[in-house]
Amino acid sequence: MAKLHLALDGAPEFRGLDATLAGERLVIAPSLQYVDLAFNHAKYGEYSTEPVLEVSVPSLHDESLAPDGQHVLSANVQWAPRYLKQGWAEGKAGFLEATLGVLERYAPGIRQQAVHAELLTPEDIENEFLITDGHWHHAELALDQFLMTRPVYGAAQYAAPVNGLWLCGAGSHPGGGVMGHAGRNAARAISNGD
Repeated sequence: MAKLHLALDGAPEFRGLDATLAGERLVIAPSLQYVDLAFNHAKYGEYSTEPVLEVSVPSLHDESLAPDGQHVLSANVQWAPRYLKQGWAEGKAGFLEATLGVLERYAPGIRQQAVHAELLTPEDIENEFLITDGHWHHAELALDQFLMTRPVYGAAQYAAPVNGLWLCGAGSHPGGGVMGHAGRNAARAISNGD
């Protein structure tokens, strides 16, 4: 996954969406075929020119996130491969352009509203935040790293192999997409004396 951040000079307007809903989580994935095609590129070390986007405009709920009259947009850009065949140094600009192109179709004029754009590729996320392969779940959601075996067998159920060290990040069950639950679950395990 890649992460897009935009600084906007006004509130974005999404085609066909009531303005009161613009601050909610918006998923741009018009069909299952679209999702399948977007994912397919990652299998071959390519980025999708039509990526699936999970968009939020948090400044619509919290005005302190941007100067008066301005907004911030954040989007998860799905299935960006960690190892891009052409390399991220060469491919990043094209992927940003493709991502903005998809966003523009659903929020016309957003390119003109953007005063700054930042795209964090999986390589950027790995290098900047020390997350292996830039994976937002800190580990792949594969069968051998899933549910009660997260993040890996031997370090699951929140207790690390080091006595007194507990795991509660995105690599622990239920993963990075369920904010705060791994911490809550780890706290329960500690309080239960597990």
